[in-house]
Amino acid sequence: MKRIFLTLLIIVSCAITAQAKNGGTTDGAFTTLMLSATNVDKYVETLKSNTAAFKATGATDAGVCITRSGNEYDGQMMVWSAFTSVQAALEGSLKYDPQQAPPAFARLRDAKYGVTWKPLKPFRLDPGYERVQRVIVQGNKLQDFIAAMTAFEEAVIDAGNDFFVGIFVPLGGGTHEAKTLMVRAITPDASSHGKIFDDYFDGKAPWATEWAALQAVGYEVISDNFEECEQTYFANK
Repeated sequence: MKRIFLTLLIIVSCAITAQAKNGGTTDGAFTTLMLSATNVDKYVETLKSNTAAFKATGATDAGVCITRSGNEYDGQMMVWSAFTSVQAALEGSLKYDPQQAPPAFARLRDAKYGVTWKPLKPFRLDPGYERVQRVIVQGNKLQDFIAAMTAFEEAVIDAGNDFFVGIFVPLGGGTHEAKTLMVRAITPDASSHGKIFDDYFDGKAPWATEWAALQAVGYEVISDNFEECEQTYFANK
């Protein structure tokens, strides 16, 4: 209970609009639908051509993330939607039932589960090639983890990389997400992400000190994936 209270307290403190070097904010919330697609490319094209579900939920933006490494099952991917607030996200989730999707969608995928997410540090909506980790952080170390991750992110940016990190707390994720935070480290493409790793392993990373400080905070990695993400829906376009 103490851990839950501390987490909620930090959520409230972070919910105030905050600007960061990555250009992000803590405003808003996201929902994700985890699924298995029988034909990933065809399913994505179907989403792009039929945006009625996103309009119905009131999403401001939406898109997909396709798992490229660390897959737990065939066709692993997710559909994400952005909202102006947690309130809007929860209301939107009642306006569309993925289990009652039209046949054009249903026959292309198997819906697994949905989650609502709140960012715990400034995050910008700019999908790309993303390393996605589920981590467990002890409640009394959460503030230190967020601060260390922010310092690491800024150091990587200062080294000339187009890079940013999101930390999200799950709301209503069932047993799948109950104990973890989601950390998304994002670059424009796989090449940019690979260069950051190469700089570190070649001893050329000026941000190595910040990375070591982040590891010293202490956290447990539960899963580790690479995902290729894109935005497919823009409410204001």
